[in-house]
Amino acid sequence: MALLMMDDEDDRRHFNYEKIVKQQNLSKTKKKQLMKKKELLEDDFQVNVADTRFQALYTSHLFNLDPCDPNFKKTKAVEKFLEEKARQREQKQQNLAKQIQENEIGKKENITKKAVDPALSMLIKSVKNKTEEFQARKKLKIK
Repeated sequence: MALLMMDDEDDRRHFNYEKIVKQQNLSKTKKKQLMKKKELLEDDFQVNVADTRFQALYTSHLFNLDPCDPNFKKTKAVEKFLEEKARQREQKQQNLAKQIQENEIGKKENITKKAVDPALSMLIKSVKNKTEEFQARKKLKIK
């Protein structure tokens, strides 16, 4: 209702996406000319890349941004999305590396713990003694 009651074009500004994209891709001289004429549109739009609604862009391959696509428009917001995706990918790789190191450390600790287990060590000793006795009997039979 507040939007219906609002005065005409007092508080709201509309933007033209096509003009913004065209003006971002202009040369420096053309931009200066438009600045002098005050026809250059400023892209003040700030994207919240941490918004949960954009998570599929970072996690799913179905929503990848393809710069080779003919419909792809390079804007400041798209660059922010690409930077955030690269940052999250790097962070994920670092987390995986940490987990691998922790697993290796955990495995080494488990190995030492198994050797300390008294029941297991007694079993190993008894098997070793029996095999030594068996080997000794076998040598006596051969000679």
